[in-house]
Amino acid sequence: MGKRRGHGTSKKRAIQNALARLGMQASPKQVVAFLANFGIDVNEALVRRVKVEMLKQAARVQRQQVKVPNAVRSTVRRPPKLPSRRRFRS
Repeated sequence: MGKRRGHGTSKKRAIQNALARLGMQASPKQVVAFLANFGIDVNEALVRRVKVEMLKQAARVQRQQVKVPNAVRSTVRRPPKLPSRRRFRS
């Protein structure tokens, strides 16, 4: 009988959970050792790739949040300009 899709967690999801638990400053060796305790076999290159993807996603979300506040601006109402009166001096 073969493996069923969706059964258990994927390696990528396990790495993301481990990085969330250990912190983003954790080295790939630490993440590999942490996941080995649970019987999940990953290599350091995969950990690096998942970590970069997570950082890119966080930066993308942060850029989107920065762009939103510029849309709302209040307008200043000023009185209309009137031409100056002409007077004849005598």
